[in-house]
Amino acid sequence: MACFFCKGMLEDGSTNHFVDLGSSMIIIKNVPCQKCDQCGEVVYDGITVRRIEQIVKALTYSLAEIAVVNYSEKVA
Repeated sequence: MACFFCKGMLEDGSTNHFVDLGSSMIIIKNVPCQKCDQCGEVVYDGITVRRIEQIVKALTYSLAEIAVVNYSEKVA
């Protein structure tokens, strides 16, 4: 599959996803993705996006200023 931005090739990989909620930040490590080998653009599939949203929703009201979670542990 080609990158939407630079038309480079997308390869399977993983990345860290950051969500800034203003007063707190959530870091989700090891999120599966497709990453462009040319520009580094990251693309998630629909299932991954849904799971990221679930993780963020579950952690939004936590008392921590910074929450760091591993994707694979939170989706099990």
